[in-house]
Amino acid sequence: MSNQTESTEAPELEVLRGHVGKSVPVTVSANGDIHLEVTAGQLVETAAFLRDDPALQFDYPADLTAWDSGEEFVLWYRLHSMERNRNAILKVKLERIAPQVPTVTQVWPGMNWHERECFDLYGIRFVGHPDQHDDTLMRILLPEDWQGHPFRLDYEPVFSDDPLHGPQARN
Repeated sequence: MSNQTESTEAPELEVLRGHVGKSVPVTVSANGDIHLEVTAGQLVETAAFLRDDPALQFDYPADLTAWDSGEEFVLWYRLHSMERNRNAILKVKLERIAPQVPTVTQVWPGMNWHERECFDLYGIRFVGHPDQHDDTLMRILLPEDWQGHPFRLDYEPVFSDDPLHGPQARN
């Protein structure tokens, strides 16, 4: 038995389905979270719709994370509606070669740091991000001179041979 089911009974799901179309499955998990997967090209418009539609009102960008499956990257935006006390999970799959997606900072300025974290750890580019042209400004967790992105499955650390420093510390 799946913990997600396709649902059309709630009016807000009908509104969402009317926006994204029938080709994008809209599901609801057992805990009531709405799940949908869009392409990188649909991301910004869908994000704005989720925020602005009166039936949805996903006004709080709670989290953005990514994972590397080895074949692709998956971004997972967790959104919350303060008015309706409901969550939505918006997924976007990206190719491993030069992964990029439009920024959603124009929809939710608070996603700035979340996007920087995904860049830092996975190397995912957020086109249109305020700091997109300077990798040292995009870094948020690791030192500016860090090489690579440590949460990628193909990452190979460079060790410094100094036990008092991290793997890429300069002596």
